[in-house]
Amino acid sequence: MGRRTYENMGDHGNYRPPALEAIIVLGGRVGADGYPGRPTRLRLIHALSLWREQHPQAYLLLSGGRTRGACVSEARAMADWSLNWVAENWGVETREHLAPLLVLEEASRNTQASAINVLALLQKLGLKRVGLVTDHLHMRRAHYLFRRQAATHLHSLHPLPYPGLLRDYWQRRRFLRLTKMLLREGGAWAKVLGKRMVGR
Repeated sequence: MGRRTYENMGDHGNYRPPALEAIIVLGGRVGADGYPGRPTRLRLIHALSLWREQHPQAYLLLSGGRTRGACVSEARAMADWSLNWVAENWGVETREHLAPLLVLEEASRNTQASAINVLALLQKLGLKRVGLVTDHLHMRRAHYLFRRQAATHLHSLHPLPYPGLLRDYWQRRRFLRLTKMLLREGGAWAKVLGKRMVGR
């Protein structure tokens, strides 16, 4: 095995990782009707585009459990939406190519749990070169948590953030929603750093 690499969090606008065996997509809020929220849909479109254009043989590993009020897990909602979106935009043949490459991790309720459960699943499947997809706001914390868990699991971990979430919400004048997202991410970071300080 070669040297393990964990790409840093620099500018990924022109970054093209080597051939990946899997692309991890972290879940987000799902409505009561089982429809993924907008940030999750944007993550999925980004991941699906990377898969189609650069890594068509890679698995898409969708992570997210069932939250209160939702009728399905985040991972199942993402899978169903992805298959429908691909069929509508790229055709049934591409959908059929994608379907067997979807792997669902349906136990996690937060990012730290996703890091633990996803990496255990990757180890079981023998997949070591992976990309990590979430939005740019969430990526730094997600990448940190995955790196903490990945030391003995992966050969390489490549962050592939969707960069346009904050701009999207700003342009649509969703200022309250944007503020809530920023505050929630700041609070989540505080919890992570607090656990680090006490050695957990």
